Amino acid sequence: MEINNMAALLEKTFHGPAWHGPSVRESLEGIDAQMASRKPFDSHSIVELVLHMTAWRNFVARRLDGDSMYEVSDAENFPTATDWERALENLKESQTNLLAALKKFPESKLFATVPNRKYDFYTMVHGLLQHDIYHTGQIVLLKKQTKTD
Repeated sequence: MEINNMAALLEKTFHGPAWHGPSVRESLEGIDAQMASRKPFDSHSIVELVLHMTAWRNFVARRLDGDSMYEVSDAENFPTATDWERALENLKESQTNLLAALKKFPESKLFATVPNRKYDFYTMVHGLLQHDIYHTGQIVLLKKQTKTD
């Protein structure tokens, strides 16, 4: 039951309608490659944020799939972006993989500690939701800023 609730939250946060405001996908509407790569102030660009979000979504999916050794490398954490369309495709693919991993994860293991971490799987998934929402807010602000420049 809880796995289904978590999957529903992931779907709403990603596709909408999200309680907190624009979903991940809604926040990315109307952004082209030029806008995605701009840095209006000392910040990461939108495409860098998308790649960062994707890296951590992949981390959670891999951990749910049982890959206890997988870590996000420094290069994956905030990679240099070159292809906006590919970044969007990878983000979309991360959603599919994340939901698939979550839906097959045994609910009885939700409160087991994630290997090599100090938190459980339940906290990890909810942390990812919070991570997505945080960076979605940054994307919305960067999008507004680049439209006014």
